[in-house]
Amino acid sequence: MDTAAIFTYFETLNTEENTVLLLSNHLYQTVSSVWSEIPGVKLVYEPSSVQNKEFLDLLSTLDITIKCSNQDLLDNLSRKESVVIGTSNLTSSFIKSAFAKGFNNFLTEEQSRDVAKITSIIGDGFNITEKFSKEENPKAIFKDVLKSGSNAREICVGTVQSLQELRALKDRIMDLKWKLDPTGVVLSVELGQELFQSTFLIATKIIGKKILDGQTSYSVDMSMFAEFSSYLDMEKNFTVYSHSDKTSYSSLYGNTEEEDDLILEGEMGQVETGDWILLGNVGLADCRDLDMILLDKDYRVVTPRNPSQAFSNSLDLESSLLTVSA
Repeated sequence: MDTAAIFTYFETLNTEENTVLLLSNHLYQTVSSVWSEIPGVKLVYEPSSVQNKEFLDLLSTLDITIKCSNQDLLDNLSRKESVVIGTSNLTSSFIKSAFAKGFNNFLTEEQSRDVAKITSIIGDGFNITEKFSKEENPKAIFKDVLKSGSNAREICVGTVQSLQELRALKDRIMDLKWKLDPTGVVLSVELGQELFQSTFLIATKIIGKKILDGQTSYSVDMSMFAEFSSYLDMEKNFTVYSHSDKTSYSSLYGNTEEEDDLILEGEMGQVETGDWILLGNVGLADCRDLDMILLDKDYRVVTPRNPSQAFSNSLDLESSLLTVSA
């Protein structure tokens, strides 16, 4: 990834912020690639509740249904017609809260049980999206849709975590869509978090530097150890970018500079206090309080403004290319 333009931008940036979230054009490229593989199939995505509200607003400008399974995320959503409420571990208070806010589409993997529970809490007036395993036979799913008593108006055929997995399932998905089209039942696919793992970068300024026993340790204005360590537990690797070609084995700490605030350790560029570094592959890091800026496909900063206010998006149905314009 060519990060030169990003570092040029931050070197001249006059800001009091020490940590900023960067959203790359990879988001649009990924969505466009999915649409080109399964045209006409609805896309569902469940953002993390720790993601930036501006990112949620930006998602709402795309033709993607947001899946919501917790109160924190629910409180930051606004576009009611494009939200499906996840029913795993549903509580009465969450169902009431969602329905009171105008969200009335519930996704369920146990339709009869969940419908009975939701009905007992809010009565009728809600819609059901029934989710199946991606391994399930399309014929069996279609038979279930046609059976007497099915309340589903939408069918979700599982969660895909990569474009490779999607391509392997493509024929089955499109076969089921062809069967469902005459019935009026909508077909959807849930996009997993892995698809968007590389969408985010975090730019953070070095606020401290120490050398102890020949090893350099840096500190940044960012304490996100819990989220980062969960990635390390899943064998995720963060990519560290700097403007320096010289590297050394170093440690990077959050604000406290204590062991339980270690963000990462390994080879990284030799930088100084006041320099900016980039952390890549941080898709689910806690970024609720970070400002967000948007990068184009060449990783140039497009705007320091809120992307949801600065951009409009349109899809060319023939080329399946998503156009982002200021």
